[in-house]
Amino acid sequence: SALRWSLLLVVVAVVAGGAWATGGGRVATWMIQQADWLEKWAGQHAMLAGLAALGAYVVVAGFSVPVATLLSLALGRILGFWPALAVVSFGSTIGATLAMVVSRTLLRESVVKRLGPKGQALLRGLERNGTFYLFTLRMMPQVPFVLVNLGMGLSSIRVWTFFWISQLGMLPATVLYVFTGSQLPSLAAVASGDAGEILTWPLMSGLVLLGLFPLAVRLCWPGTGDGESAANSEETSS
Repeated sequence: SALRWSLLLVVVAVVAGGAWATGGGRVATWMIQQADWLEKWAGQHAMLAGLAALGAYVVVAGFSVPVATLLSLALGRILGFWPALAVVSFGSTIGATLAMVVSRTLLRESVVKRLGPKGQALLRGLERNGTFYLFTLRMMPQVPFVLVNLGMGLSSIRVWTFFWISQLGMLPATVLYVFTGSQLPSLAAVASGDAGEILTWPLMSGLVLLGLFPLAVRLCWPGTGDGESAANSEETSS
């Protein structure tokens, strides 16, 4: 339909623009160059800065622009921990939900038709255990954000369920990223690599927790392939 094609063109245009903006470190360079001005402006216009940051994060998360980690750290430094936590937490969840809805609108019908018997069995497993899968995957920051959104778009999970589970599942990693960013002495110091200025104890603690978090989640949820196994057994028995 015309609506589907129009939506697809918008998605392609935004993704292409985001890829160009992040290519060659353009966004990172700009943020470092404007860091002092951004911090001053955010201090003078806290509400407006928060809304602007929220809008930017929704776009970044919704279109999977590869700058989310940098933006989380930078917002922790520019806005402070609590405001940045609210912006990143809700921005990432709203963006992910929009991406899931777009995926469902554009892709679900055609993909489901092409999956065949094995894919249909996997989808049935996803329908039974989709809520648990989503929460587990959201707790694993090493799992590609975009794949979770696209995969859940193929399921029939309710939009509100997707939203609140994503919000809850991504919160621990969000806290760690924003806290780490809030402990940075400055964005320029990070770019210059001044270890003596950067490596404070709170920052080192945040970095250690960031490194250990995926391992801790892996130990808590060692098996995420149950749905696939169930799907295979279902296919075999059918």
